[in-house]
Amino acid sequence: MRLPGYEEVVKALAAKSGLDHLSRAVVYVVSTNSKSRAYARIWGVPQPLQEALGVGPAYIIELLPDFWALSCRDKARVLAHELAHIPKTLSGSVRPHNRAFWRDYRLINARADGVCDLINSLGEGSKA
Repeated sequence: MRLPGYEEVVKALAAKSGLDHLSRAVVYVVSTNSKSRAYARIWGVPQPLQEALGVGPAYIIELLPDFWALSCRDKARVLAHELAHIPKTLSGSVRPHNRAFWRDYRLINARADGVCDLINSLGEGSKA
């Protein structure tokens, strides 16, 4: 299920981060009932699929069931973590946990304080 409210949260995080490439990134947020123990995952749309659909690079953040039990601040941290996987090239690939990832994660996370109001305004009805 697509979550437009959380897409707005991601846009706010990207804007607050000051990282220009995140403000230009196309990011969708979905919720699934996966059995994974993770809180969230990020997926890059592969280039052959981008070409077939006539779209540019896009990313999908998948929120998993354990995400919904987190505090607002922890939800913001998880979203910051997933955003840090988006490389500056916006190629559709996903960045590993390298030095650039951790640099961006610390920056996004440090500026994530204001998004809790937005997350709290979504309420419980915004999850799958």
